[in-house]
Amino acid sequence: MLGSVELIHNWFQKASDGEAHASVRFGDASNTILAHGTVLTMDFIQSHYGWVNDPTYCGITLPNVGAREIIVHCLRKADYVGHLTQTDHWYFRPLFDMCLAYYKIKPKKTFYAFENNYIARFKLFYDTFKTMPILICGSKSSQYKEVLERRYGWSGIVATVDCPSWSHVSAASKEMENIYKKTPWKLALVCAGAPGKVLAIKAKELGSVGVDFGSGADVAIQADNENLYAWDYEGFPDYWEGRPKK
Repeated sequence: MLGSVELIHNWFQKASDGEAHASVRFGDASNTILAHGTVLTMDFIQSHYGWVNDPTYCGITLPNVGAREIIVHCLRKADYVGHLTQTDHWYFRPLFDMCLAYYKIKPKKTFYAFENNYIARFKLFYDTFKTMPILICGSKSSQYKEVLERRYGWSGIVATVDCPSWSHVSAASKEMENIYKKTPWKLALVCAGAPGKVLAIKAKELGSVGVDFGSGADVAIQADNENLYAWDYEGFPDYWEGRPKK
């Protein structure tokens, strides 16, 4: 599996070289989207998951067959696939493995799904992408942009794209395309829950690098709220703080 430093270097090199690439992560919520109605019945999911009717958890409610097929497509198209490694609960690594078997998918290269949380605490990350043309996507993109520019001196952020829920995916994808035509960016940092998988693949389709960065934005924002640099922050990001309510 690829580690934090290797991912940072690889993303930077691919973006610098103009190589199309997507890194997409699959945590417990993404596993559920992949599995619902196929590997697991909706009756079972309704009885085991409390968030399926609440879009604030990962930007989607279930059932949503169309979304499931799109997320499966994202899994097939991803160059690097992040997944959970824990086996103490069936809905972590075991469920992901069942989904891979069901859809007959073998990822090219893998990494731990929460490497984003670690990478967001590496000074190397902030130094590496400081001047690269970057697009930031997600409901907290404007706030994240402000923190990156003020605290870390990032000077290459070309724009932000809002995408608070699954219903915003199409509009966000179109906005990414329009921005790219006017001001080509090298890498998209996508912090948008389940919709983030789609936007990371969209970046690849545009010939750029898409990184499903998830709570990496929350780490920097919450560290800044405590007047800390991310590498000095020891807390765990509150995913629901500041997110749109249902």
